[in-house]
Amino acid sequence: MQTVVTHDGSFHPDDVLAIASIKLFLNDEPVEIIRTRDKERIIAADWAVDVGEEYDPERRRFDHHQNGLPPRENDIPYAAFGLVWKSYGEAICGSADVAAQIEAQLVQPIDAGDNSISLYTLNELQVAPYELFSVISAFRPVWGSEHQNDDAFADAVDFAEELLARIIAHAQASKTVREVAEAGYRAAEDKSLLVFDDPVDRHMFIQYPDVHMVVYPADMTKQKWKASTVPTGEIAFESRAHLPAEWSGLRDGELASVSGIPDAIFCHKERFLFVAGSQESAVQAAKIALGKAE
Repeated sequence: MQTVVTHDGSFHPDDVLAIASIKLFLNDEPVEIIRTRDKERIIAADWAVDVGEEYDPERRRFDHHQNGLPPRENDIPYAAFGLVWKSYGEAICGSADVAAQIEAQLVQPIDAGDNSISLYTLNELQVAPYELFSVISAFRPVWGSEHQNDDAFADAVDFAEELLARIIAHAQASKTVREVAEAGYRAAEDKSLLVFDDPVDRHMFIQYPDVHMVVYPADMTKQKWKASTVPTGEIAFESRAHLPAEWSGLRDGELASVSGIPDAIFCHKERFLFVAGSQESAVQAAKIALGKAE
């Protein structure tokens, strides 16, 4: 049984995710989580997270509240999550590349927020994104309820552990998918339209300016096939190609009648996605969009 101590009272994403990371690292080994600020209990624990005023990875002490802790190279300070991830991220992910991806995608935003660093400015719409900080905060006891902080914290850790495991699994899989995507690009004679037998992500082809449409199965059952345009950038809503305007927002029989594709299922109203019941039909839709239909 490993004992992990963190502070009592309210909780935040950095201590929740730090302990979720430790649980993933320890795998099936039983873990007792103790929430306290009692110095003797902190000293006696196997791990101390976000409490104790000490950072010593050799002794599994991961607090960031003391003075003198060096920040990252980009000047984002460490919080408890980042300190734990720095020591155990690679072991948890089984890959330094995947651990670095999670560090950039998840760990640094959490650490920045815990250190009161904003990572974005609002545009003219003045609507803020709903962040993971708010998701974890939703696990706190509702005002006036009898739900206790320690029970709420345990629920938040369970949620965070599953979430983190899923994020890691997707990151691990994305490496393989990228290899599939790159191989398909290299092998294609006509690189404006790429066709794959397994699912890929259309955003993976942003780096290839000559790719305009991608055809792939919706999932591994291969019962539905997608013809997707390639975006102009990672956060762009513009596409390099468009499906016909008269297909916009149509479904099933109506779409089949207008498109001439018998097993047509759906065309997104923004004309970046067409779904059909077969690979051949998805390819046909992509060729029509590119003006290459026979």
